[in-house]
Amino acid sequence: MKIKIFILFTILVVISLIKTLSPGLNVYSDRSNKMYGVNLDCARVYHSPDYIKKYINDIHDHGGNYILLHLNDNERFGVESSTLGQTVDNAKIVGNTYYNRDTNLAFLSKNQLLDIIDYGYTHKVEVIPEIDVPGHAQSIFKLLSYTDNGKQIVDKIKNPDGYNEMYYQKNETIDFCKTLLNEYVDMLPKNSYFSIGGDEISVDNQKNENDVVNYINKMDDYINSHGLNMMMWNDSFHKSVINKYNKNILINYWSLSGEVSDKDEYNKNVHLRATMTELNRAGFKTINCNNYYTYIILDKSSFTKSSFNTWKNELKAWNPSIWNDEHNKDIDKSKNNIGASISAWGETNGQYNDVKTYNAFSPFVRIFLDKFKNR
Repeated sequence: MKIKIFILFTILVVISLIKTLSPGLNVYSDRSNKMYGVNLDCARVYHSPDYIKKYINDIHDHGGNYILLHLNDNERFGVESSTLGQTVDNAKIVGNTYYNRDTNLAFLSKNQLLDIIDYGYTHKVEVIPEIDVPGHAQSIFKLLSYTDNGKQIVDKIKNPDGYNEMYYQKNETIDFCKTLLNEYVDMLPKNSYFSIGGDEISVDNQKNENDVVNYINKMDDYINSHGLNMMMWNDSFHKSVINKYNKNILINYWSLSGEVSDKDEYNKNVHLRATMTELNRAGFKTINCNNYYTYIILDKSSFTKSSFNTWKNELKAWNPSIWNDEHNKDIDKSKNNIGASISAWGETNGQYNDVKTYNAFSPFVRIFLDKFKNR
């Protein structure tokens, strides 16, 4: 009898250790009905694990519950990837930082990303990796171009007429994106969110609308098959096709117009894209990422005393029911509008590193999250 009890105890201890050391085997069950957090641009600015953990601490201390890591954009692919030939084995190592020898740009190792996910898990802050596809793909194309096999892939999936984007119409793109995402999806606790970005791609006509629906739904099915939930930006959710999309996709709503400067493109976007109210009525859940109120651009002008005070005063008059970045007359009080986030976007070249970004941006984070602490 004692032997059986000892064996049972040993099994339970081993299972407990495995779950502690492997977040992917856990189930994310701490998420409330509301989501308030931070979107951190890790593509234009390299953020070290230590500084990402500082944000996690701030989010935890000020009542937030998630951080989205925007890991790739045109400027950088910010995490290790064997698919793209960016690995720790062929990196230059300076201290605890890995640098791609071809681009000389720093990136997170998979072990570092896994450690960040685990750190967030233990601090009740969900870490949401974002691998942005099929748009903002210039860094992907660049890394692929260093090998003959990679060049062949680029020839098949790159849309030369798009904005640094892949042909979402092609099965080759879907297969490639699944292969790329497969490197990361099993790092996460089950029931977590994983973002594919999906913003700022060319959707010009009805055929494009149906093609992008097909692409996004297949990516959602793939993410779901790994026990995860998919998140993305609102750009491709057009009025005419919103009921064709899988309704379980969580949408970060940042802009109706896409903030484009060309008048014709601006009018086209406003005409085609669904409002946040229309998305909520159709059954989608949204997070309010209103770019006028919640986007902080990494530029000196954003962090003057005058700019900071102006932002604080405007934030007082804002709440997540105000979704339109053009004005505050459009109100959405739907229960499907489940939260809000504040974003730091690195639009400048080399002026901000992780230390300088944290020192400048963290006061915004704390004030923003404190506003919603008891909602």
